[in-house]
Amino acid sequence: MLQFIAAAVCVVVLTACGGGKKVTEAAAIVQPDYKLTTVATGSGTVAAAGDLITFKFTGYLYDSTKSDFKGSLVETSADFSGGTYTATVGVGALLTGWDRSLLGMQPGGKVTVILPAAYAYGSSSRDADKTKGYPAIPANSPMVYDFEMVNVTKGVYIVSTPAPSTTTTLSETVGTGDAVVANGNTVTVRYTGWLYDGTRTNRKGTQFDTNTASTDTALSVVVGSSSVVTGFSTGMIGMKVGGTRTIVIPASEAYGTTVKYDSSGVVLIPANSALVFDITVETIK
Repeated sequence: MLQFIAAAVCVVVLTACGGGKKVTEAAAIVQPDYKLTTVATGSGTVAAAGDLITFKFTGYLYDSTKSDFKGSLVETSADFSGGTYTATVGVGALLTGWDRSLLGMQPGGKVTVILPAAYAYGSSSRDADKTKGYPAIPANSPMVYDFEMVNVTKGVYIVSTPAPSTTTTLSETVGTGDAVVANGNTVTVRYTGWLYDGTRTNRKGTQFDTNTASTDTALSVVVGSSSVVTGFSTGMIGMKVGGTRTIVIPASEAYGTTVKYDSSGVVLIPANSALVFDITVETIK
């Protein structure tokens, strides 16, 4: 035992004095230039800023050793309903490189693009998706995408309104009775949640959750507790039974940089997403 302790002390001393193995810093990732290659020319309506587009995509980590620069598959629109993704282009709702690449495309058009990290996820990273077998996306990763334009709807929304910095009420129908929601109350509510879309007049983007069906159970919340995100609690304060509100919750009062997935591993709420909720209060205790 004394010999074991002495050996352990030697290891500690060597480490403290610079002995043993050196820890080397990871080499900086060399960033490729942005490059777009047209694979197929489409026809019809040309996608412009403010248009609502539906498209397919497949994303790969950039690999300079491959002839097509496509490394590991990390994401695809095949994981979404219908195998496509719909968004407003050219208003900041998509990654910078996606906007740049999809603008000017026509239905049926196909392109392959190389994106430096600044045009993709930048310094953000994503953990491996074990459900789908996707590897992690390290910070500062350049990417390669195949895009196919499916449909373009002209001039849906032009101007994007940024989300507020604090939870804000957009509209309200006042309820009845003397009871008013306050911190510490136990409240049951019905709700529907959407991703915030500043290009829409009602700010409601993709719906990610609801409990409004007759077979659903009302959500019970202790106002001010950690059972729901901060903005959800804040947004209910002052409501009465039967009252409804539409609120906008900034990312800082929602899930912040955390990504939320459904049971099959599909992204429901991306990192840094502002949210919109319709809330109806059923009971207050």
